[in-house]
Amino acid sequence: MLRVASEMFGSAVRTGFCYWATDPIDNPEYDRFLFDYYQITGELPQTTTAAPLKDQALTNRVLELFERYGRVTNRFSVLSTDHLNQIHAAFSPEDLMGVELILQGKDGPTAKAFTGRARARKEKLRASGQDAAIAVPEGWSTTIACVSGFLVNMRQGRLQLVTPVPGSERWPLGYRIVAQRFFSTPDE
Repeated sequence: MLRVASEMFGSAVRTGFCYWATDPIDNPEYDRFLFDYYQITGELPQTTTAAPLKDQALTNRVLELFERYGRVTNRFSVLSTDHLNQIHAAFSPEDLMGVELILQGKDGPTAKAFTGRARARKEKLRASGQDAAIAVPEGWSTTIACVSGFLVNMRQGRLQLVTPVPGSERWPLGYRIVAQRFFSTPDE
């Protein structure tokens, strides 16, 4: 699939990424997938993880790939002050040189997106009369999607053209599906 995309889109395929709606560290072979991507495209795609401590050996392998072949900054989403302290205890300043720490805790400058499960939880709490439990200002526009482009799901044989939009009743996941097609083989 990646070879076909490279033929169709040329060097633009180098701006891709290798995960969606999950944390990349959930995939125990994520580093191998990144290296395959690099061998085909000549570029390592950026990685953002909220779970750099989940499998520190895997995170270290990913960081080593970027030390050797990468040109983009990776990101750790930091969910609390305790999480930040754990990251600093686990990784040296040198380890974090190519990593941007995105502070997303309650007191951080960047809030988590109000989409997907967070939106569903708010609706469930609202239905039970506890909607104040998640204090999100009405009209607060956020999205998990930070890219426009093709979203390929190999397992489902699905190709979608997506673009970010604020999470809403119409687009609860924080992205709009502009077009969708299904395929059985990479050549399709």
